[in-house]
Amino acid sequence: MKKVTLITGASDGLGKAMAISCAQKKMDLILVALPDSGLPALARFIEENLEVKAYYLELDLTEMDNCLKLTQYVKENNISLSFLINNAGIGGSYDYLKEDFLLFDKMILLNTRALSFITHELIPVLARQEKSYILNVSSMIIHFDGPFKQIYGATKSFIYYFSKCLDYELKGQNIQVSVLCPAGVNSNIKMRLLHNNCSKFQKFTILSPEYVADYAIEKCLAGKKEIIPGKLIKFLFYMSSLMPKSLKRYLTLINNKNLVKSQNIIKEPLLPLASRLKVL
Repeated sequence: MKKVTLITGASDGLGKAMAISCAQKKMDLILVALPDSGLPALARFIEENLEVKAYYLELDLTEMDNCLKLTQYVKENNISLSFLINNAGIGGSYDYLKEDFLLFDKMILLNTRALSFITHELIPVLARQEKSYILNVSSMIIHFDGPFKQIYGATKSFIYYFSKCLDYELKGQNIQVSVLCPAGVNSNIKMRLLHNNCSKFQKFTILSPEYVADYAIEKCLAGKKEIIPGKLIKFLFYMSSLMPKSLKRYLTLINNKNLVKSQNIIKEPLLPLASRLKVL
């Protein structure tokens, strides 16, 4: 078996774009996403059109048993894993007191526990290769106070801190840990609808999942440890570092309030969670 890339949250948006980008680089794949999210069709498309192997596992990674099934599958099949992309996540803008806490619980379990457990269990597998990579998906929100993204922002801060520390701990070994911090990504139909309600200026900062995926994978394989896609995003990030914190918080608050209002208009039921997966 060739060296394999494992991607969680691979059925839609950024994860799907990453799967196709990796396949175009002739990597064999293990794709992981929720049941009934279109994963078999994606795997079939990749195998038929890009001439690589695309295995898939339909698992809800908010359940620890399923995280264990995934890591056992890799170990028991002696898979030559060289690239782990932790992309699965739940996101959005929510009024903390008005939202059902079940959503926040799922968000914490998927965005932090699943990611850290899968990484912990698969590092020994990655270490068998001459060179291996871990790419964790965080968000630009970590660099701003984000009212109405309180739990989401906290989980993405966890991912950022975890990635930075783990890369240091693995220093001198053959495993590189990179963290991706994108701004807005049109990751699915719901996000495109939400972003349509953004200001004209904000729309200029929203990127396609294909661009973010190609950029992130290219930079990760080139050794970049912190990846921020988009020249405009980088410029705005630099400019924001010169702003007073109170002004940054105010601007973020206005944006997130608008997203909450828009989200309430098109809000779907809490379960199933497949339609609420978002990878920013």
